[in-house]
Amino acid sequence: MTIKDVAKVAGVSIATVSRVINKDTSVSPVTTKKVKKAIKEINYIPNTVGRNLRKSKSEMILVMLPTLSNPFYSKILKGIEERATEQGYGVLISVTHHDVKVERKYLKMLTTKQVDGAISLFSKLSLQEINDLASNYPFVQCCEYTEDAKLSYVMIDNQNAAYEATQYFIKKGHQCIGMISGSFYASSEKLREQGYKNALIEAGIDYDPTYIMKSNYKPESAMEICQTLLQLDPAPTALIAVSDTLAIGAIKYLKSIGMEAGVDIEIIGFDNASIASLYEPSISTVAQPRYDLGTTSVELVIEKINNLHSVNKKIILPHEILFRESTTSKK
Repeated sequence: MTIKDVAKVAGVSIATVSRVINKDTSVSPVTTKKVKKAIKEINYIPNTVGRNLRKSKSEMILVMLPTLSNPFYSKILKGIEERATEQGYGVLISVTHHDVKVERKYLKMLTTKQVDGAISLFSKLSLQEINDLASNYPFVQCCEYTEDAKLSYVMIDNQNAAYEATQYFIKKGHQCIGMISGSFYASSEKLREQGYKNALIEAGIDYDPTYIMKSNYKPESAMEICQTLLQLDPAPTALIAVSDTLAIGAIKYLKSIGMEAGVDIEIIGFDNASIASLYEPSISTVAQPRYDLGTTSVELVIEKINNLHSVNKKIILPHEILFRESTTSKK
């Protein structure tokens, strides 16, 4: 069925049917009722994609994340979906798999106006590409900010979070602290490594880059790194992992050699993923306000949708270190 069929059944012009579909208030209530009745009778489904393109508004927000396997993103997505719904927007979630070609493919939906704005939770685009995109379309970043990019973003203070975690270990008397970092999220990893380094130097402890090792964010990778770190001389007595998944890997390795996290070696993870409090032993972690990161990113992108040239906002949300069983050592 087409719009012509609706017009024929309702006894009105095609233009009148179009105005009713687009909620034009100039159409009389009587005529509007006749058109809606005809639409229902013949089960006509309007072409919303075409209509939205003509209106230059889709009422959809594109959300791009690098993977679905990381539980960290669940509460962020919940915050995004709930706030978007409150504001009258739908959400289209896409997974890039850390592939810049896939990312560019999804972003064509933004440039062709199939979505009104986009939220990136991780981008592999060049700085120039990001700046060009953000200057012409509503595009914001959440959690992973591209250094020097000219756009709105929301995140935590990753450098200070790692600094505080390292400082906590130093105050407990640890002189040799290792870090299990990563090789994907360049922005947050760099900042967390810098915070770790700053805390050591400030305390008068020699900084040795050997004690920072890169992972692929899989527990098995963290197990291998933990094994390597413990073979160093001196071996670390405390570890900071840049994700809770990596902390789990380290704890698993300790168990495999008869050592215990929180007793023999203290460990702090990052993100406060759901499993962190349930794991045995429970994992001390830097908690990010994930739900609020999601809601704030929606507010930022809608602000850009309403006014592309509004001042870019840089929002830093508070973090919190949650102490659990993996840091119960009396050292």
